[in-house]
Amino acid sequence: MKTTRIVGTSVPRIDAVEKVTGRAVFGPDLKIPGMLCGKILRSPLPHARIVNLDTSRAERLPGVKAVATGKDCPSRYGLVIQDQSPYVPDKVRYIGDPVAG
Repeated sequence: MKTTRIVGTSVPRIDAVEKVTGRAVFGPDLKIPGMLCGKILRSPLPHARIVNLDTSRAERLPGVKAVATGKDCPSRYGLVIQDQSPYVPDKVRYIGDPVAG
């Protein structure tokens, strides 16, 4: 039977020193010029029909560059079945459902 040199042994991580010294760079640490930060408005209701979303007040707030809703993002995505959307287009299904961003 052939033996391996890896199974059952400690393998040092190539990023160990960076992580324990705090020098590792993670995705949230990246700052790119012109990068925007977003917030998601989530539904406080467990079940609701979206008739109209007035985003005019949010768009007037200082620092706001854009407001998106389900009507702005009609395309769907999904790993196997394309059945998910970034924001709820017309019907809230649970508390915390993403309504706008």
